[in-house]
Amino acid sequence: MRWLAVLDMDGTILERRTVDVFCEKLGLTERLMEIDRKSKLIDAHRVSERIAELFSGIEASRLEAIFDTITLVRGTKDFVNFLKPRDFVTAIVTDSYVFLASRLARKLGIDEVEGNKLEIVNGILTGKISMPLGWEEEKQEKCQRKAICKLHTMNNLIRKYQIQDNRTLAVGDSESDLCMIKKARVGVAFRPKDNSVIEASNVVIRTDFHDLIEWLKDFLGSLGT
Repeated sequence: MRWLAVLDMDGTILERRTVDVFCEKLGLTERLMEIDRKSKLIDAHRVSERIAELFSGIEASRLEAIFDTITLVRGTKDFVNFLKPRDFVTAIVTDSYVFLASRLARKLGIDEVEGNKLEIVNGILTGKISMPLGWEEEKQEKCQRKAICKLHTMNNLIRKYQIQDNRTLAVGDSESDLCMIKKARVGVAFRPKDNSVIEASNVVIRTDFHDLIEWLKDFLGSLGT
């Protein structure tokens, strides 16, 4: 019986938020902090546009090199390896950037990636961003209007892979993951940063992926999977 596992990236698979690390390395932290301070005043997807503008004129390869230095959360590769023989389709769904998340997906053996697309011309970032959005189709109450609606992406993957009976696992740490965690058969608050994520989840993991593997062994065993 096929399952779908949808994983957040920043703070879940990776120890830190990618844009924070980029801005530290590139001397852009103060500008990022200014955007973050104003983030409550504008729609979340507009915040993503402003952050993307910070990287205008920077070589994509430079971001790739920085990205590759960000530490993985302990047990990440073991977790993906645990899911594969159990007929899970795996996906990274992220507020970060596809060209970077795809590098990580290839390294881990993850099947699908969805996120924001930065425009790259001749190897240089232009500061423009293409966002999946999708929240206008889901019509959720109290929608955060993020650059990517993770619920919408999950629903698209459910249809693509013909997942039956909502056999879905969603793993995330923050409010941007809330809609997919609520939707999933198994919603995991993974090292959660927000109480709302804890309240919406079926299980809370505060350590690493090894503990999630142990929890899933028991859960799947109870289903006879």
